[in-house]
Formats: sequence, structure tokens, C-alpha cells
Amino acid sequence: MRAKLLCIALLAAGHAACAAGAAPNDDASLGINLGGVTYWSSEIVFVDLFKHSQTFKSQAPGKGYAQGGPLDLTDDGYVRSLAAGGQFADSIVLSRPAMGYPEGIYTCLYEGRGKITFAYGVETVEGRPGRIRIRVKASQNLLTLRVTETDPSDPVRHIRVLLPGFEQTYDEQPFHPDFLERWERLSTLRFMDFQRTNGSEQTDWADRATPAFQTQGTDAGVALEYMIRLSNMLGADPWFCMPHMASDDYVRSFAEMVKAGLDPDLKIYVEYSNECWNGVFAQARYCRDKGKELGLSDNDYQAQLQYYSKRSVEIFGIWEEVFGGTDRLVRVLAAQSANPWTSEQVMDFERAYEHADALGIAPYFGNALGDPKRQDQVAQMTVDQVLDRCAEFIAEGNETIARQAELATQRGLRLVAYEGGQHLVGHGGAENNEKMMQLFHAANRHPRMKQLYLDYLAGWKQNGGTLMAIFSSMGTYSKWGSWGLLEYHGQPAAEAPKYQAVMQFLQDNPKWW
Repeated sequence: MRAKLLCIALLAAGHAACAAGAAPNDDASLGINLGGVTYWSSEIVFVDLFKHSQTFKSQAPGKGYAQGGPLDLTDDGYVRSLAAGGQFADSIVLSRPAMGYPEGIYTCLYEGRGKITFAYGVETVEGRPGRIRIRVKASQNLLTLRVTETDPSDPVRHIRVLLPGFEQTYDEQPFHPDFLERWERLSTLRFMDFQRTNGSEQTDWADRATPAFQTQGTDAGVALEYMIRLSNMLGADPWFCMPHMASDDYVRSFAEMVKAGLDPDLKIYVEYSNECWNGVFAQARYCRDKGKELGLSDNDYQAQLQYYSKRSVEIFGIWEEVFGGTDRLVRVLAAQSANPWTSEQVMDFERAYEHADALGIAPYFGNALGDPKRQDQVAQMTVDQVLDRCAEFIAEGNETIARQAELATQRGLRLVAYEGGQHLVGHGGAENNEKMMQLFHAANRHPRMKQLYLDYLAGWKQNGGTLMAIFSSMGTYSKWGSWGLLEYHGQPAAEAPKYQAVMQFLQDNPKWW
């Protein structure tokens, strides 16, 4: 079934042929963390760019940005009415000045009565009710859609902004064919950023993102329907992160939708939130407070980890009820890679390991180089010196991987990596060190990074690891990190050593567990 679905998807996306038999990701040993969908994304996920867009912002003549007064919106986020005095509404569709835009004639379709224009000098080639065609150049600064009129009885809605060549196929095949082809060889899609897991405020099922909403780029993340559809098209196991404040009803409804829509040949990785051991995140502080409230431990951090463990098991139980067992589930308890004690805490509290399938860690390398206490010294290093230190960090990290694998195996679990890769980024103020930032960017782009990734992944395999979900798919490099295997849509693979390494490792190392 996987091979059949993937062939159908790729043929629909314009691929000339699809080999009979196995799908490209059969027996694949690596997964990928997909980046979030936003208007500033460097990865184009949808051929309808309005799914990437910003929520509408209220504007008015003579006022500052988004200072146009209260904006009357429909439940789906569209502009129902505009106030007197010239109020209008803007939505940034895409902001890609560093990478350039795909050039050509874009088509905007919409329903309802009103007036849509495109700001900042975009040329309109054709304009009639319900359909506008615009010429977009690679040099366009911002692609911004503007609603200047809308009929409250029939408001402008269901807006689509389609890339050239996709007007006839966008509904049947919403995902960009390059996006599908880029990740077709990965076995697993971790949707942590797709779901906007970190700091999520979703509690009730009504809070979730829906396909009908104006954009898939809100804090609610991408609609589950699209995640299921993408998993089916690629024949890839989905990895879902349940929001930290999600009610039991939310979790149950989520699981029921997955069961109803996901290819039955696919497994589902289930994880409670993301990095609840990491105090930088709101979900970690939530677990700490809940653990203290329940009196789980006199030690705040231990109470935090134990609540995470407790809630994880509760969530696993709901999924088990919905699926009638655990055959299709991979229940993940996550802990801090560098601190095996955290793994023991989350696995052993109330024997949580008996209700799980995997221990998840994120064995990054290079973290220590971003220490603010070392930034002046690190900033004076050459790229080769940074890469030499990374090689040493990889060797040292193998010992920790082996220890974590031992702890997991002792409890009947396998070791997985919910994230992994390089971690060259300043923190604690060091992110503002421009010289160090540029050094880290150069190291990520250096050809030697390919071999470092191959050595790193080999060490993961040799020391007891199983699936690793690389972090992450694509992203612009900044002071906040160089996380993407690729930097932008359309980047040649020859310029992306980390991506090259992952593809080579997949080819040379089929699933070994």
C-alpha cells in the first residue's frame, strides 16, 4: 500500500515514472523533523501559498502597521467587514527576500464579493471577480494580499494564491512536488513544528487548526487532515506531539481522526509535547507546576519529569483505547540526551516503561561551542578548527548514546532520537556575537560537514540507536541556528552537505532494527 500511494502522489505531482514495487522509503532508517509552515518559511510546502500566509492585520491610512483598529473577522479568519474611514486588511503571503520568489504568473482565486489587490508594486495581469492573475518577480520584497472592500453578507473568503502551473491540480495535490520529492526517502515525519508544539495553547478540540481556516500558519499549526494526507502520500509514519495542555477529549478526537484517515499500513509515533525536561519551554514549566501541585516530589525538577511521565502514560492509554491495542503505536518517552538520570526518572516513575515502546533523546553535537563564556575564544577559531572540535564532540557523544541505549534496553525499550544533528548556535547572549554566528554558518556549509554527519550517524547506529528524526528539514540560517538540512526552496543539493550526508546514509544503511 505504501508504494502504491507514493507512486500515485508522485505521478500526480508530475513525475514521469514510478518504479514498481518498493517505495523510496521502504526500510529507511531516518526520519525528518519538518519545519513550521509560516509566511517567512524558506520551505514551500503548499502550492497554494495562502496556506503559508499571515493572519489578516488591520490597517488604516496614516496609522502604523497593524494599527487600523479592531478587525471584524469570520470564524475562519476572513474579513467580514471593514470600518468606515478607509480601514483595510493586509496578509503577508510570503516573505523571501533572501532566497527570491519562484517567478511567473500567480493566480489568486476567491469567493464572495469585495476587492483584493496586491501591495508593493506587484503587477496585475488580469483582474475580474473571483480571479486575479499577478506577475511575481524573484526580486519581490514582500508578497502581500490586501482586502480593501468586502460585503458583510457575502464576504471575501476561500482565498487561494497559486504558484504557476498548479491551478488545475492544487486541490487534488496540495503539496509542492519538490517538497514531496525532497523527503520521499525518509521513513518518518515528526510534526512537532508543523503542530506548533512548543508553547501551544491548545486545550480543547475546538482550538485545533482546520483546513478551512484562512491560513495554516497560525499558532495552532497545520490542520491534522493535511498531516494525515502528507503521511499517506509519502507512505511515511507520522510522529505526533500532543499539546501539553490538551484535554483527554482533544487527545481522543485526535487519535480517532488519525485512525479514520491514516493508511493502516503506517505506524504512529506518539509523544507528549516536546522536551518537557527543558526549562526554556512553557510546557516544561507547566509540567513542573503540575508535578508540584500533585506533590509528586519535593524536588521541583523531579516533580516536573514525573508529571511528564505520568501524563505521557495517560495519553498513551487513550491512543491504545482508540486503536484497540498497541500494534500500530510507537509510544515515546523523551528525556535529555546528556543526562541519563532524566531518562531513568521518566521511564521508572510508576513503571512508565511498561506502557512505552521507545526512549527518545536528542544527541546533538557542537552545543558547547555556543557557550557565552567561551564566545570570544570560539569567535577566533577557523572553520576547520570548529569542525575538528565537532569531530571530537561526536566521539564523546557516542559514549552517552551507548549509555542511553543500555538504559532503554534494560527496560525493554528501543532508543530513538526525536531530534538530532549539529547544534552550532550561541545562547545566553552569545547568539548576538556576529563573528561567531558567521563562523557557525560557514561550518554548516563546509563540505567537511557531510563526512561529520556520516560519522555521527554511524556512531548512532553502532552504539545502539534506532530511528533518528533529523532536525530539521529546511530553514534560513540566523543567529538562532543553522538547523535546516537545506536553507531554501530550490537550493541545489550540491550546496547542502548535511542533506547529501543524510541521503547517502539512507542509501547505505537500511533499517537495521
